[in-house]
Amino acid sequence: MKTNFAILFATSALMPATPLLAQQSSTSESNAQPQADQEEDSSANATGAIQEIVVTARRREESLQDTPVTVTAFSNEELNARGINDIRTLVQATPGVSFDAFPRAAPRPFFRGIGSSNQGAGGDPSSVAFLDGVYLGRAAMLGIDFYDMARIEVLKGPQGTLFGKNVVGGAVNFITAKPVNFAEAAAELTFGQYEQLDGHFMLNVPVSEAIATRLVLGAITNGGFRQTLDGRNLDDENKLSARFQTTIGFGGETTLLLSGDYARQDIAQGARYNVRILPFNATGDNRGFDDFDEPRIANPDRLGGIDTDTGGVRAELNSDFLGFATLTATAAWRALDFSSFEDFDGTTAAQNAANGVPLSGIQVIQAEDADSYSAETRLASLNQNPLSWVFGLYYNNDDITRVRESQTSLNPQTINEFTGFANNRSYAAFGEAEYKFSFGFGIFAGARYTDEKKEYEVFRLTGPRAAPVVAYSTVGTPGISREKEVTYRFGADYRFNPNLYVYGSVSTGFKSGAFQEQPSGPDIARLPTDPEKVTNYELGIKTDFLSRRLRFNITGFIADYTDLQTIQSIPDATLGPGGSRIVTDTGDATIEGIETEFIFAPVAWVDLTARYAYLDAKFDSLIQTSAIQANGQPVFSDLAGNRLSRTPKHALNAALGFTSSRTSWGWMRAMVVADYRSEIFDDNDNDFVEYRRPRTLWDASITYHLNDRFSAQAWVRNFTDVEYRTHQTDVAGGVFVQYGPPRQFGVTLSAEF
Repeated sequence: MKTNFAILFATSALMPATPLLAQQSSTSESNAQPQADQEEDSSANATGAIQEIVVTARRREESLQDTPVTVTAFSNEELNARGINDIRTLVQATPGVSFDAFPRAAPRPFFRGIGSSNQGAGGDPSSVAFLDGVYLGRAAMLGIDFYDMARIEVLKGPQGTLFGKNVVGGAVNFITAKPVNFAEAAAELTFGQYEQLDGHFMLNVPVSEAIATRLVLGAITNGGFRQTLDGRNLDDENKLSARFQTTIGFGGETTLLLSGDYARQDIAQGARYNVRILPFNATGDNRGFDDFDEPRIANPDRLGGIDTDTGGVRAELNSDFLGFATLTATAAWRALDFSSFEDFDGTTAAQNAANGVPLSGIQVIQAEDADSYSAETRLASLNQNPLSWVFGLYYNNDDITRVRESQTSLNPQTINEFTGFANNRSYAAFGEAEYKFSFGFGIFAGARYTDEKKEYEVFRLTGPRAAPVVAYSTVGTPGISREKEVTYRFGADYRFNPNLYVYGSVSTGFKSGAFQEQPSGPDIARLPTDPEKVTNYELGIKTDFLSRRLRFNITGFIADYTDLQTIQSIPDATLGPGGSRIVTDTGDATIEGIETEFIFAPVAWVDLTARYAYLDAKFDSLIQTSAIQANGQPVFSDLAGNRLSRTPKHALNAALGFTSSRTSWGWMRAMVVADYRSEIFDDNDNDFVEYRRPRTLWDASITYHLNDRFSAQAWVRNFTDVEYRTHQTDVAGGVFVQYGPPRQFGVTLSAEF
């Protein structure tokens, strides 16, 4: 990769430096600083009008209301005002998106029902994240700090044409604030219950007319929402982060952006509770197992934890020297070092016996190292002609080593450990063009050719821990998955008038075949699933009325999903009482849905933002491996007609804000946020065992602004103190659940200089 970096950027060294004022490229998504970045949020400004939002969902800047894609965009101001500071709170603010939170430091998003819980080295996500356009292929890479973001764009539906591999359900693009050519600084300090203490700092320094730097530091700590009987922390936070960027201006319209970031998490395991000992309701509004009342104490006998180090470096060259197009060339490296040990039953051997769990302990051990290298070069049209376009080339190479062991004894004397090695290599060429007619009608089309090869090796250790033996190994004779796929997108849009915009599109996405993380033998270890594919049919309407005081956007879609890769933990009698195994199956599904965004700002002092998603996501076919018998033979279940896991049928997030008029002493802003999710099945069986009941979370805040630079916010999250599940697993006769954060009060102080 050193050679690739040199080729991409050697020419920049020959260009003389010029002031940064002349360097901002209009089509670079990482340099784009949309108007939304300077707004209070996406609701209203001082005059009451809804603000224009510029996004880069199609790899070039355009208004959100003129983009034929379903996008939810959050400015930095809205992220801060609503306390959106990690993937959990981002998902809560975005109906149509959910996530799997095991382990807590490695969340996996699901978009419109499309996602993957596959953590194995031979598996990939179905909905992914990007940091300034760089692919984050492993779940624990999402542990980045949200402070000083320019914006976050949540793109729904397949984005396989312009964003590439594994964007089957959708994507999150984190776009950081870039260095600017004037000095500025910002700081934020948060105090809260449960020993919450967060600090962030940003410093932007123009070194010269041609060079500017930006440094961001962050620390997030929490003493634990729950504790052990002897006072040790559970469900805590301990995160450090740093990000540094330098922009260099060269001759003409050319800039070079160099950036590096790092994040470290060192946290205790989550508290777990066995709800199978509670009443089970087969009918009525509260089906499934009951929840514990204010669970604050857990008693794991082998307290675990999670350690994560992730970060990377990136270089981006932007230049308009061609005259007719902007050249953008990027090269990046991302790295991950992750380890997790969790007492999965969350209690003692004696309590397990009393609860009917036939094991003295259940521990899940995971460790992973990953390196991801990527490079992309693209051209985007500059002129204002009716035809606009973007074309590019892409390369990605991931090396992953992952270890997983499930222990079924408090003090295991035997070992059952799987170590997997994967190399994923991907090349792609892509492009999209749009032609706009003078009367408001436009057509667009694009395609991407991807050549992807995945090699997977695994070996299994069994026998006594003191002298383990290799049960089998495919090292040297790997399984190979090779796909050469074309994904495409085409459609049309029409702007009837300044108030009404309509579009329709057909888009596709794919994900390469997956390998089993815990295969029973070498033959199945080398056997990949078929690639996962989706075709999405979408119709959208975007409107602004009442002098842009009322906005209503609505999208309807149907997605045909083939060879969906499902993963689940199943009983495995070959491993003895309470034994389990992770298996992967594939099926087909149809997903139909409606998503809406409603913003109403009738006057300058009040605004309402409401986002709603309806999803009808069901399997057309799925033969699932449900158990392994003592003789090694699998047991299958036909789950056709069942709902997809982790997919609520209804989701609503609504924020009501009130802003006082500005006076000599400043002004106030109050906000109340409601987040509703209907029932969720965490497995594909839909038997109400791994089941989340409908829930509504309420947050509130009141912010005093002394002026545009200094503010103080008092906030409360989950102020009705709802107990809600974030992860659960039915294993060894127990249903072990994790709960979300309880009610928490706090204060955040902010300053800009």
